[in-house]
Amino acid sequence: MTEHITYDGLRQVVFDAIAQAAPSPWLDCENAGAYLGCAPGTLKTWRARGEGPPYHVINGKLVRYHRNELDAFVRGEVAR
Repeated sequence: MTEHITYDGLRQVVFDAIAQAAPSPWLDCENAGAYLGCAPGTLKTWRARGEGPPYHVINGKLVRYHRNELDAFVRGEVAR
């Protein structure tokens, strides 16, 4: 017997697969602050002073932090 897949059924399978995918290791300021337990403003102050964890600027305006670099910062392995 052949099983037929409906559009809605296929759509649900795709949405479920996306929901289970690993989250991105790149965090914006708000999420990086939450990850570290500090305010996003603290990260901004650290960036201005050349302190804090490494960050990456994308397209000249988006600031992102990599989860591995935040972990290294917490462990004291990052020197600025």
